[in-house]
Amino acid sequence: MNDSSIRLLFLIHVAVTFLMVGVIWFVQLVHYPLLSYVGHSEFTAYERHHRGLIKWLVAPLMLLEGLTAALLILFPPAAASDWQLWIGAGLLFVIWFSTAFVQVPLHNVLSREFDPAVQQRLVRTNWWRTIAWSLRGGLILAMLWSALSTDTSMKQRPSSLKIGDRAPDFTATTQDGKRVQLSDFVGKRGLVLFFYPKDGTAICTKEVCAFRDSYEKFTDAGVDVIGVSGDTEESHRDFIGQHKLSFPLISDKDGTLRKTFAVPLTMGLIPGRVTYVIDQEGTIRQIFSAQFVSNEHVQRALEAVKGFKKTVE
Repeated sequence: MNDSSIRLLFLIHVAVTFLMVGVIWFVQLVHYPLLSYVGHSEFTAYERHHRGLIKWLVAPLMLLEGLTAALLILFPPAAASDWQLWIGAGLLFVIWFSTAFVQVPLHNVLSREFDPAVQQRLVRTNWWRTIAWSLRGGLILAMLWSALSTDTSMKQRPSSLKIGDRAPDFTATTQDGKRVQLSDFVGKRGLVLFFYPKDGTAICTKEVCAFRDSYEKFTDAGVDVIGVSGDTEESHRDFIGQHKLSFPLISDKDGTLRKTFAVPLTMGLIPGRVTYVIDQEGTIRQIFSAQFVSNEHVQRALEAVKGFKKTVE
């Protein structure tokens, strides 16, 4: 299964699990407690119609959740640890076991005759499923956070660019229309080229401001800094003016530079946040990819700059 398929599989599993967490809490706090208010003479008819209708909502979702959980064990994304996937599968077993051997038999009793004691037992025992599904929701949330914050790809695979590779040459245009090329720096200065999703967003603003605050440290080390996003030149000019940035921003509207440097999309949707540190010889000395952090991009770049500065000295 390729990376795109694993990403789609993971997103489907996330969506259906969160949906089932919402459904089970509604059932636990609203639906099952209100059964006691249905008129006893009408209850058996109500219960039969209720079971006939709700199965078309719940059964497909439970089957889809189980299927995607099994496929993710066979084709695990990088965002998930094996123990998370297996514990999630174990919780699904608890849910299915409880449904088949506890909740369904209780519903069968209520289909024949309303019994307050059985209805109360239904409410109590449903806590098993509610807690199990909530724990699954927590696991999925942890995996989703890991996918968004630590790696821009869902499946670990060799990157087309690696530390030690020669950085690809490029030609691009900054916010003021100035042409810039990697060859302008080779043999003269190092370069920190950082890709970020969008001007003005919270994490992107923190990131560019962190580079601004450390800009002198980079220039003192003989390194220039350039930011890259898909925003327009006008947006970049406003962004630079608003935050008094000391370095240029490249407008990569067609994504050419992002493709050149193999910067992927996070979850297939959000432009990735990746920082490349390139030394004076044009060699990549650091690649740091993390979507939901800002300052660490600057810290990692500074560490790499110190390292290759000593080499050339």
